[in-house]
Amino acid sequence: MSGRLAGYAAEIERYLRGESDVKREELHDDKSVTGARREAGEFQAMKSYGRTGGGGRLGQGQAGSTLGDGSNTPRSSPGGLGASGSSMSSRAPKSTAAASSPRAPSAPIMVYGATLAGFRPEEEEEDWKRRGGGGGRGAGRASATGRAARAGYQARAVAARAGYAAGAQPAVFKVMPNPPSTREAAARLLNYIGKREDEKGEKHDIEIFDEDGQMLATGGARKAFLETFCETFEPPLENTNFLEVRFELASEVTDAAVSEALNKAFGAKPFIYAQDGQTVEVYAHTDVRAGPLAKVLAGGRENSRSKALDKIEARLSETMGAAGVVARAEVTAAVSREPKAKYFLQKFIRTHSHVRHANGEPVPWVKNSTKAAASVYEQWRPQFSGRERRNAYHLLFSARAGTDANAVMAAARAVLEERAPGYKFVLAHHKDTKHVHIHAMVQARSADGERLKFYKPDLAAWRETFAEKARENGIAMVATRRMDHAMTRPFTKEHAGAYSRAQSDPRYQVSARTIERVEAKRQRRFDVQSLVVNGDAIAAAWQKTVTTMRTAGIVGQALTAAESIGNNFLQFRGDRTGEGQPGPAGRGADQLGQKSFLSHPGMRELNALIGDLNMAHTPLEMRRQMARVNQALDNMRETLPPAHQGQFEQYREEVNDKMHDRLARLQFERQQQRRGGGGEEPIPEREARGRDLPTRDDPRQPGEPRTGTEQEQVRAKQKDNKQKAGQSEEQDRKTQRSNDNDYER
Repeated sequence: MSGRLAGYAAEIERYLRGESDVKREELHDDKSVTGARREAGEFQAMKSYGRTGGGGRLGQGQAGSTLGDGSNTPRSSPGGLGASGSSMSSRAPKSTAAASSPRAPSAPIMVYGATLAGFRPEEEEEDWKRRGGGGGRGAGRASATGRAARAGYQARAVAARAGYAAGAQPAVFKVMPNPPSTREAAARLLNYIGKREDEKGEKHDIEIFDEDGQMLATGGARKAFLETFCETFEPPLENTNFLEVRFELASEVTDAAVSEALNKAFGAKPFIYAQDGQTVEVYAHTDVRAGPLAKVLAGGRENSRSKALDKIEARLSETMGAAGVVARAEVTAAVSREPKAKYFLQKFIRTHSHVRHANGEPVPWVKNSTKAAASVYEQWRPQFSGRERRNAYHLLFSARAGTDANAVMAAARAVLEERAPGYKFVLAHHKDTKHVHIHAMVQARSADGERLKFYKPDLAAWRETFAEKARENGIAMVATRRMDHAMTRPFTKEHAGAYSRAQSDPRYQVSARTIERVEAKRQRRFDVQSLVVNGDAIAAAWQKTVTTMRTAGIVGQALTAAESIGNNFLQFRGDRTGEGQPGPAGRGADQLGQKSFLSHPGMRELNALIGDLNMAHTPLEMRRQMARVNQALDNMRETLPPAHQGQFEQYREEVNDKMHDRLARLQFERQQQRRGGGGEEPIPEREARGRDLPTRDDPRQPGEPRTGTEQEQVRAKQKDNKQKAGQSEEQDRKTQRSNDNDYER
């Protein structure tokens, strides 16, 4: 058995040479399948190539995509352009604009285009209906936009698998952690991007280019760019989150013991408190976001699915108990804005007697609650740690060693011009690594006030765009999914740093999970648990890919590679679960080594339904999809043994939390569309961000620079808006004392 599994593992490793950082494919760019078929011209180019002596049918002869030993070879040509690709951007830097003349696309690109052209959306629609997507009192009547989006998503996924089997490299796009939020941080990142060490270890300037394709060759040019880049930066937000908490003491406790226990419960956060018998009321500053808590309190805790209040109360009660004071905590109010925070502070002082500071000293001037509250708040203000805004992003575009760096640079620039129009950015190629790395620093907020955000669907869309632009520049690249290759999870920079320190310094301790994660990824191991739980679905995806490739007329080594990957996955999964050998404890098994609910036959249908949640673009569609998912969960629960019910309920709660989060996001986008005066047909906000549209207030196009007069007008308008906001807040403060309602209780 072990020898057979080792053989399967070796066979799979022959074809799994690359991976993507996407954890789960999520749709963002809703392109119809007919629009996506524009790359079918590559198929015709391949046929012409075969007629001129390059080879026979797709995948044979010189056009073969994979060598006989199964190893993948880079198919990019330096500076080359795909048959259906366009030339590089006219604003590209001079170092990358001098591309070679267009030549025939490489075999993986042609296999990708041919598979995309051979995809049949009507077959996918029938399969989706058979899985339950089209039934139920009109609940499954997807809009034309939804059907086209679903078909386009499936077509690109199938074509990406085919291109990968033919030798294309996976697209790697990352949003790096710790983005710059201040001018000083942006200057440090610009210095990191624009300087590299030479062979002697001395740092020197390298070529960096801005959004206009201009090279920032001098320190003055970089300083001038930084000044304009940081014009859209916003100052840090002041943390104005406060809670009111009531403690019910289990027994009589001295004042000193209560003060000591409260200080341990709230840590270094400032607070005041008042004790009346065995009840202690506290008004305290907190790092927890009070806005969502206020909404839960206002709507009634019994009507909310949130567990945040329960966790806060449990933590406070536990900490008080550890300090020797047994008490039950209850959050009674939460505020997140400064005017309301001051009002609640004033009201707390006015309605409680014997109010004390955290050190036990009485609060002075309690007879004049307004004066006392103002004094306390100003004493606390230096302790309000500010929360930095996200003002810029650090992005990374990567390709395999040996790929033409100029083509990757042109592809990265094209991605930024399409996905982030109107945002300032810089690009640089770091040549001191084996792989091709293109670093970019991009504004998070454009001059027009539009924000650039990266949710999971956005990451998938950027990766697809990067692969598309790379193919247009002659690089054989596709946007793959990690699950399609059963690859292990990627590790972060922190994981790599901890692993390296542990290797060099035996005194440094690191968890076994971190070591396993880093080593598994570097050794390109596949995720055995994913194969056990989702092996059937992975194999079915590859079988669909093989069927589409045959329909498109692709034969030879590319088709053989795709068939081998799917068959080996299926065989490996069968040997792990079909001969009585239990899967590993963890995701697919319980602690006793027995199969858990994740190995239930209904999980395949459930995973498909959860995947279809990404196809919902309106709150109504999302609610219908949620109903189907919960119906499938109900069906599974009825057939599970009692030992798995607890784990299953926890899994169900996690799934519903994520579905409600997505529903809330769709509802927010619908509200934004209505406020913006949108039309009847919903257009998600994430799509509108990627379009090169003029603003309502400014007739200029985003690509046109502002003149000095226009900049002064914008600044004057912003100043006027701030003055109006200040006047509104002042009016609120004047009327709050007469309004004795508990705004956010």
